[in-house]
Amino acid sequence: MTAAAQLTRPLPTNADLEQKALASVLIDPDVWPHLAELPEGTWTTQGTQAFRSVLASLHASGHPLDDHALILQRAAEIGAAQHVNLAYLIGLQGMAGITAYYAPHYAEELRHLHARRELARNSFRVIQHAIEGDLTPDELATLASQIGTSLDARKRQQFTTHAQAVDAALAEVESSTPNAISTGFRDLDDTMLGFEPGAMYVLAARPAMGKTAMGYNFVLNAARQGLHGVVASLEMPAKQLALRALATAASVDLNKIRQRTTSGPDRERLRAQASRTRTLPIQYLESTDQTGASIARDARRLHAAGQLDFLMIDYLQLVESGKGGNENRVQEVSQVSRTLKKLAMELQVPVLVLSQLSRAVEQRPNHRPMLSDLRESGAVEQDADVVMFIYRDEYYNPQTDQQGIAEIIIGKQRNGPVGTVKLSYNSEFVRFASLSSNQPAFL
Repeated sequence: MTAAAQLTRPLPTNADLEQKALASVLIDPDVWPHLAELPEGTWTTQGTQAFRSVLASLHASGHPLDDHALILQRAAEIGAAQHVNLAYLIGLQGMAGITAYYAPHYAEELRHLHARRELARNSFRVIQHAIEGDLTPDELATLASQIGTSLDARKRQQFTTHAQAVDAALAEVESSTPNAISTGFRDLDDTMLGFEPGAMYVLAARPAMGKTAMGYNFVLNAARQGLHGVVASLEMPAKQLALRALATAASVDLNKIRQRTTSGPDRERLRAQASRTRTLPIQYLESTDQTGASIARDARRLHAAGQLDFLMIDYLQLVESGKGGNENRVQEVSQVSRTLKKLAMELQVPVLVLSQLSRAVEQRPNHRPMLSDLRESGAVEQDADVVMFIYRDEYYNPQTDQQGIAEIIIGKQRNGPVGTVKLSYNSEFVRFASLSSNQPAFL
């Protein structure tokens, strides 16, 4: 059978199951929450659509859901009386095998049917665009990557009630541990808590400040906590990132490795570090022509497979929008930034974006960066939940008394204070550490 012939078949529905689910509410109104969270597209007949609207309206106004008189009155008020009348209610209650006990099961089955219908519709949409050729290859690939999202049971509800929001907030208060991934630096955790799900973080600095080393260190630390890290690296290959991390952890000069002049003890320490870290759950997206859409597509695929808990992009200005040069660079960067922020919220994982700073930093007497220094920033500082800068005074002032000190300037924090956290910095091994403990996070 051809694809075109298959698409003409009716989409999967079960009107009897829809009626049984809603009838269970007449038996026990307490089961309504199981059905209330289902998408409106779950209900496929005029009768169940109308009755669902009546129940939702009554629940929203605090009225009982099993009072026939109130149901009929509300049906008349909202224009649903044609479908929800006394005969309809009697018919529902007369259905065989109805029990409120199975309401959660009814809801799950209806959710699955709705997901299958959405999957069929999305697949058909991809086929249509593929035949018409009216989308770019990248746009078509992005659309195709979203086909299976309707089957993801972890997908967030479209609507959240105030009661659900309050309950979630209270659970946060009662929790004994923060819902965040530690940065690996105690002093930094004290100020910004860590990396929270659904938030976008920007780590920006001028060249040679160590932003890639610090960003990659965050990924390594998350992986050491048993979490899956993903690195979208547009600046250097995975091998080079791993080599730098090994050199830092083993206290081996990277130049010696490049020049092939390492000693026996150096190589032994490198092998030991490799043995300890080679099984860390980290994956790399290495394509040099990655777009915001392609990163999002790959991230969704890895997340669906349970292989993404923390995402880092190195770095923002190298990511293309995929629009083929129809926009100026500020618009492109802003679009990419917005795509990554939406991705963080959709997948409920922290997204760390490394960013360059403009040369305006070099032209001021005080070289400490500020939000306006974000290169081609556009809406980056607006999208980000936290913006951090790295500043090392010794880079600009060789005689400073701040030798071996890196300032992590938190220029924006949506849910916390701004300010500066000082870390120790070893320029020989590009190593950051908490001053309070002076223990490198790499070890």
